[in-house]
Amino acid sequence: MAEITMKRFEPEVHDTIRLPRAACPEEVGVPGDAVRAFVESLEENNFRYHSLFILRAGKVAAECHRYPFSPDMPHIMYSISKSVTACAVGLAIEEGYLTLDTSIAEVFPEYVPENDAEAFGEIKVRNLLNMTSGKFPSYMANKTKGEWIRQFANSKWYAKPGEKFKYINENPYMLCAMLCRLTGMTVTEFLTPRLWEPLGVRTPYWETDETGTESGGWGLFLTPESFAKFTLMIHQGGRFGGRQIIPEAFLQEATSFQTATEETGDNARGGYGYCFWIRNENEYLSCGVFGQIGLCIRDKDLCVVTVSGDGHTDHVYNAAEALASAVTEPSLPATDPTELNAFLTSRAIDVLPEPALRSPMEETIQDKILWFQKPMSANLVGFPPSVLPVVAVYMTKDRAGNMDRFQIRFCGDYALFQWREGDETCCVQMGMDGRYRVSRITLAGTRYTIYAAAFWTDENTLEVRIRPVESIGIRYLTFSFRGKKVQLATRSEPSLEEVLEDVRFTVDETFHTRAGKNLGGKLFDSLTRIVEPVMHGEILEKGAYKKKKSEQADEEETSSVTEEDVDEIEVEVEDTQTESESE
Repeated sequence: MAEITMKRFEPEVHDTIRLPRAACPEEVGVPGDAVRAFVESLEENNFRYHSLFILRAGKVAAECHRYPFSPDMPHIMYSISKSVTACAVGLAIEEGYLTLDTSIAEVFPEYVPENDAEAFGEIKVRNLLNMTSGKFPSYMANKTKGEWIRQFANSKWYAKPGEKFKYINENPYMLCAMLCRLTGMTVTEFLTPRLWEPLGVRTPYWETDETGTESGGWGLFLTPESFAKFTLMIHQGGRFGGRQIIPEAFLQEATSFQTATEETGDNARGGYGYCFWIRNENEYLSCGVFGQIGLCIRDKDLCVVTVSGDGHTDHVYNAAEALASAVTEPSLPATDPTELNAFLTSRAIDVLPEPALRSPMEETIQDKILWFQKPMSANLVGFPPSVLPVVAVYMTKDRAGNMDRFQIRFCGDYALFQWREGDETCCVQMGMDGRYRVSRITLAGTRYTIYAAAFWTDENTLEVRIRPVESIGIRYLTFSFRGKKVQLATRSEPSLEEVLEDVRFTVDETFHTRAGKNLGGKLFDSLTRIVEPVMHGEILEKGAYKKKKSEQADEEETSSVTEEDVDEIEVEVEDTQTESESE
């Protein structure tokens, strides 16, 4: 097995303020052995963390970033977005734009449903913050279509406002929509001088609806360092760098028990505040699916921050409990901190196979077009196969998919891998020598940094690995060649089964009758086969590809990519690689 070259692609921007670092963990009362035990516990349980910070007494006691992840690379935050939305609401309340008792109907009278205007008028800001709005938009709603505000307003009721908790992604979206209308700014514009600049965070990317309103409950990208600063600021009552950023009184409410939650099987979720989970009187956290965690432990002056790609978050809470029990008064290190630093900086999440062979098939497919039949079942359920993992595109308004027109150009120890999705053409370098190559692409409206590699498992099978480090997963594309025929099998990590395990509880919410639940269960059980189909195709010359596409009456004609387009993309990728290798 070949170890990966420990190089990282330099991010386009850095935070302007860095967290203070302790010279060693013991300086802030965290034993080095406890740090090592924390990391080893996660790895022994195969928890796929990407980055982690241990913060105590306002400083970084220890941090770890598993190659190819880094502290300065943006990463999808999922529901951490909700906690940031709550902070925006706290600032807006302080500035007089609204109150906890402002209703949706006051701000959006044109969306009030005629048949239940009275009930709709009872949905207040506090109900959106603590997930008691009573509204239940469909989990299956396609975010690429429709007016999101109208979708929310016309959705069914599960309870009266304020009566019962239900974790609804669209509640924070409605808060963002209200803030946009009342302030005349996007939430990002509102937060930039009030939150991001005081934290020294470059204005982050946040997914939006078609009107430019931030999604609120998801879609925010932060670097691990930025997320750690945000968590520390919350832990310090809204203060950072000697400045009060978020109103302390609002955060006291936000991080205190406001409502009981449903049973979820997650030991982090004993109660809910204002877009923060409350474990007990001493511990609370911001939490995003697949292990985005900002855990604050009041009596230990301790924060544990993880950026991850794994849904089994109990491993983090168990390891954090052991870590918290070990903290003590500041002291000299019990062991040589050099050894701990070497341990923390040597972690890698990927080890690529040693390349054992190069196949004669390379000459056959060089610059040819790999064409595949469009998988209709996947399109019908709204998840056309993408080079990105499903979890990267599920809630986006510009959903990627229907990857097509693959071309591979072998160039010695690397290859150029080009494909199309929708109206976007992407090309990345992929190492053929047991090492990643790094490129940048834009797909589904989002900028990604791609670490890619490929190798032949036998003379007829090429495995491609695509890791967009801003996302949580890695994508495996396996091309199997038989003469002029080719099959493409796809899988991801985390697997689709793991993703469905995290959302399976929604089946019971969506399908109420026994027959309906049985149908829903069967649907979920079949989704892996539908969303990750084996695709069948051919190796084609460019002229034959055009003819094949024109014969597909069920999809629009796709314009061809010229040789000049390929050359331009190659130059961009090669320049990117040269820049990466020089750093």
